[in-house]
Amino acid sequence: ALKTGLGVASLDNGTPGDGFDTLTAAQARRLACNARLIPAVLGTHSEVLDLGRGARLFTKAQRRALLLRDETCRAEGCTIPGTWTEAHHLMPWSHGGATDLDNALLLCSRHHHRAHDDSYDMTRLVSGDYRFHRRR
Repeated sequence: ALKTGLGVASLDNGTPGDGFDTLTAAQARRLACNARLIPAVLGTHSEVLDLGRGARLFTKAQRRALLLRDETCRAEGCTIPGTWTEAHHLMPWSHGGATDLDNALLLCSRHHHRAHDDSYDMTRLVSGDYRFHRRR
């Protein structure tokens, strides 16, 4: 019900009937978010893969999943092994990006620095790799 917006949530606040003991699903979602009650997606061994905004840094389980998916640095033509790379948020965590696999890719140190350098643009290619080019 929290996902679809249907239904209500209730509070045990000790004052039944005052109008503040039930919440809409939207209000419950906001409270859960503000309380850092974040839904987590688990892998096959109950390892957290998607953390939403509950944590900024990627977990070991997420890094393992990224290694299986990406294998190497995702910059176009880069062959640095995934074990030597860093996990990068495509939408920065500081701008509301989630710490999950859909918002992550592996980049070597050189390309990770470029991803955070305002003088470079990052373009996603059809292959799923990223091309870096200087801004004009």
